[in-house]
Amino acid sequence: MSDLHDKILGSWVGMAIGDALGQSVKGLKPETVKQYFKQVDKYHDVRPFIGKGIKQYRMAGLYGVQTQRALAMCDSLLKTKKPNGEDLSDLLVRLSAHGPENYFGVFRRPEGCFYKSVSDLPNRPEPLQADQASAFACYFSMAVPLALYQQRPSKTLMQYCIETALLLSRHPWEVVGAAVTGWITVRLLNEEGLSDGASFLKEAAEFCKTAETWYREHYPDRYTLAEKNTEAMSRTLYGLADQYSQGQIEKLPAWICDNASSYIGTKIMHATQGHALTLLPLALVRLLTPSQDFASVLTGTLNLGREADKLGALVGCWSGAVYGLSGIPQDWQSKLVNSKEIKLRGEALARRKKGSVGKDLLDMELGLTQKEAEERRKYLPKESSKTAKKGSVLEDLWLEEEPEDTLLQLREDPRRWREFERDKTRKKRDRRRNMPPLEP
Repeated sequence: MSDLHDKILGSWVGMAIGDALGQSVKGLKPETVKQYFKQVDKYHDVRPFIGKGIKQYRMAGLYGVQTQRALAMCDSLLKTKKPNGEDLSDLLVRLSAHGPENYFGVFRRPEGCFYKSVSDLPNRPEPLQADQASAFACYFSMAVPLALYQQRPSKTLMQYCIETALLLSRHPWEVVGAAVTGWITVRLLNEEGLSDGASFLKEAAEFCKTAETWYREHYPDRYTLAEKNTEAMSRTLYGLADQYSQGQIEKLPAWICDNASSYIGTKIMHATQGHALTLLPLALVRLLTPSQDFASVLTGTLNLGREADKLGALVGCWSGAVYGLSGIPQDWQSKLVNSKEIKLRGEALARRKKGSVGKDLLDMELGLTQKEAEERRKYLPKESSKTAKKGSVLEDLWLEEEPEDTLLQLREDPRRWREFERDKTRKKRDRRRNMPPLEP
């Protein structure tokens, strides 16, 4: 196996492993992660903790929506040789149309903005006209198969990453963040190591600036619709490079929070909160933190909890590109659910030929999601028998799973935000009515 081949497989499998390992601690505080599991050094069983901080069952070793979106991009890419918006749109819609109860098709724990984007795809006159303007770092992993297929940095890769992200969000931070993810991946495939972190971060910032310019020039009608601070991502990466060059790596998470807060307008308390301006810089910090191997980089990242699946997918992909498949613990590879099918697709990306990619994606993911749903019914408390109100059937697709950070996502949907506020007011009123009388 050549070094490049090993690194491509390492990046692809590392992404799925990081996502799967992160599922058990998604939404948990670092202190809770330590209390429950000590550290994320294996695929943990969440069953003993359901109802004690973990609300939904998650099958140990099974990846979630981060890898599922990358798989959809991979299968479409291998079929059409280059990104095709109509083909990918059709595949995402088909994956969303079949699945067990309380799931969005076959997708496991998707974000609300993803549900709305995919649901809107059949109604668009042109696939790249996404109505959503989310920037929650949802679509970065979709750039990974594009990078592994191209295998070299180029303007073509940048264009492919941008247009893939535009399928689901028009927000400049999300769109250029996907392009940066692709660039970093191919850069690491062709690097022996990262001896100068500050220079690497500056290169990433310069590429990000180029991606912002390309997006603005080619899609001016969408570039400025979502955000007035359209260049916040490149400025963030330039700032991160300056901070990193000062040598105080332990202070970077706090800087990331302050920087993101200045652009978002909402106080960001943790760098692990689900936002493009926090998760991408934090993943880079974790990648550049001095370490000895793939396992220590990923475990240290996942111990932070919260958006562990998104962080795990990014850091797993990039660390896998550095250390290769041979550097990933064999136990993590063998216990990854569906590892054979994942590796078959990685082999196809490395060869740049479809060949035998195994099972049909819809059949494969439907079987996995149904299996998780069957196990979920065994371990979750019995749900209320009351019929859900019309229009609210999708609430536990993401709200039940996500931590408090998703208030940002709630505010994005006026209808659901009003329902949230009314429910909060009702609960306060009920508590006051049920208060015991004061002692005379």
